[in-house]
Amino acid sequence: MNKKQTKSMLTKKRIAEAAKNLFIQKGYASTSIENISEATGVSKGNIYYHFDSKEGLFIHVLDEWEKEWMEQWEDQKKQYSTTIEQLYGIAKHFVINDYNHPLTNVADEFFSHEKSNTLVQNQLYKTINIRISYSQKLLSEGMQSGEFKQDDSLLLAKIFDNLLYGLNDICRDLNMEDTLKLYKKSIDTFLYGIASAD
Repeated sequence: MNKKQTKSMLTKKRIAEAAKNLFIQKGYASTSIENISEATGVSKGNIYYHFDSKEGLFIHVLDEWEKEWMEQWEDQKKQYSTTIEQLYGIAKHFVINDYNHPLTNVADEFFSHEKSNTLVQNQLYKTINIRISYSQKLLSEGMQSGEFKQDDSLLLAKIFDNLLYGLNDICRDLNMEDTLKLYKKSIDTFLYGIASAD
């Protein structure tokens, strides 16, 4: 990477970091490209050079959050020796990461605000499909190891993903301890249906 490319990459990173902080402080709708320009000292034109739109910039912020989530999980995953333990681990990681993360409410606002935006919907489906593919791989490994009975791993992955994200909506008023209990019970119930009879 040459000097110009490095400078461009660092500028993009600086814009994204400042934008993330502003989105958290002010919310999605109340944060403008002008606010981000003032916070970074980068012109609006230069921001649009790196990101096509405010929506595109926020999607980038969400992508970085997703990558960070997965990196943290891959690190934690090493402590679990079975697929069953990993499913409980993912649920726990999901709750702990999402429960206190400052971007959670902003992401809700964003998807509500941009629900008719095709770019946003496509990005949402892409993220969902990445998560489902990961869960499918994990469940397939559990079937191969004999922990789970043979079944449609893709269908089960979709159910598992919707279980995690669907519960999120009804846990907003619960404390961390009760939320973790609810997720654990949900994984218990999910596993009861797919566990090997042996």
